[in-house]
Amino acid sequence: MFKMSPLELDALGEIFNISVGHAAAALSELTHEVVSMSVPVVHILSAQKAVDLLDPEHKLRITSVSQQFSGSFSGKAFLMFSGSSSLEVVRLMLGAQMPLEQLTAMEQDAMSEIGNIILNSCFSTIACMLNESFDCELPRFQISSTEQLLDAQNDPAQVLFVQIQLALEQRNLEGYVAFVMGNASLLNLHNAVTRFLTGASTA
Repeated sequence: MFKMSPLELDALGEIFNISVGHAAAALSELTHEVVSMSVPVVHILSAQKAVDLLDPEHKLRITSVSQQFSGSFSGKAFLMFSGSSSLEVVRLMLGAQMPLEQLTAMEQDAMSEIGNIILNSCFSTIACMLNESFDCELPRFQISSTEQLLDAQNDPAQVLFVQIQLALEQRNLEGYVAFVMGNASLLNLHNAVTRFLTGASTA
């Protein structure tokens, strides 16, 4: 199991803290409400443990937007909400009131736009702070179980799992950002974070 030190995980947490702050400002414009996000909590764990953390009873239907990314470290990034949380965000954008199963193409497009904003904010901040670059594919919308989403039974890759709480006025929603990467990519990420911390200590 690949591991990072507490200092390295704190550095990643700070990078995501900056990136989700940028995303919160963009999301506020879309929903017309003040959006704040908690300080991200970063974990590195197996796909199955990520499922257990996100959905301990294995009962949730997860609404997600995912993007394949490539660069010096590559994999798939996810923005995930439980069904009710994702609908709250979409309803704020569109004023829609409907069951999760009846999401129309417009609602799916709205959710994809939210995912695109948040994930691209993460990518751009990581690229800037770690001096990396990424190519990202178009976002993909999906509703599935957590195990299906992360392919926990079949995929040996580990997950950089970021827990974020979103507050929209009187609504408290919990979202998750996950980066599924193989060991080689995690090693490259670790090296980039090490360089970042070395540069910060000598600045």
